[in-house]
Amino acid sequence: MRPPVVLAALAIVGGTALAGGDGPLLPPSGFLGTWNVEGKPRLFPGSELYGHIDGGAEIFFEFGFEEATVQRYRSPAGEVVVEHYTMSDPLGALGIYLGKCGKETPDPTLAERHTAGRFQLMFVRDRYFVIVDNLAGTPALTPVLVEFARFIASRLPESRPVTVFDTLPKQGQIEGSRRLIRGPVALEAIATLGRGDILQLGGRTAAVAADYSDAAGKYTVIIATYPDVQAAAAAFRNLTDNLDSEIKPLARTETRLVFRDYDGTFGTASLGASRLELRLRLRQEPPLK
Repeated sequence: MRPPVVLAALAIVGGTALAGGDGPLLPPSGFLGTWNVEGKPRLFPGSELYGHIDGGAEIFFEFGFEEATVQRYRSPAGEVVVEHYTMSDPLGALGIYLGKCGKETPDPTLAERHTAGRFQLMFVRDRYFVIVDNLAGTPALTPVLVEFARFIASRLPESRPVTVFDTLPKQGQIEGSRRLIRGPVALEAIATLGRGDILQLGGRTAAVAADYSDAAGKYTVIIATYPDVQAAAAAFRNLTDNLDSEIKPLARTETRLVFRDYDGTFGTASLGASRLELRLRLRQEPPLK
């Protein structure tokens, strides 16, 4: 299991200039008195996202990307860029947000799930993921980013409660470490287990992950819940048959695998009904049963 890759940064290039897109959701000219729209919004539907994101579009497609709208604003105080991403469902938007937000630093005046900083504010609401960029990093614009976010969020559907993480153990879970996985790109940011869609998530099945800490040290738990018992069993077989070459299997039954990673830590994969649970970076060798 090699070190996880880092998701690529965003780059604002290309796109199709449209008067439509998500324009009605975005602030109009004259917002907050001085912020005016610069040019028409640029719409990036489907595969055209490659023209907007430099080397990082794959993670969006994996989570169910539909389209993005990008709009620039100017005022005497500086420049702001809004990037509005529409995903196929709320879990897709949340998965993108959790993969990019890092350690969350929320603003107490904004109710949405978000993180705010000097250069950027990003938030998620329902099936929408939004970034508000302060390109120059001017400290005085930090409150402006919040107002942009508040305006856009007020025009989006309300988020529903997220229950997908309920399968994860609560004891020892490290705050802020939760992640969603729907395929190899998101998994690679956490661990390298094998080539391709090793867990056979297919962009549809959502696996959840979090880091934990106990007396033996820190470790990671990944739980994937499949549509049925057969799909879970097939994923377990695929994982055990196609492990990364740097992972050494130590013991295996029909429902459990114990292995040693390249860095000397240990891991397990356990199959139970329609669920597959992995524990990674264990400091002590676990038992087979």
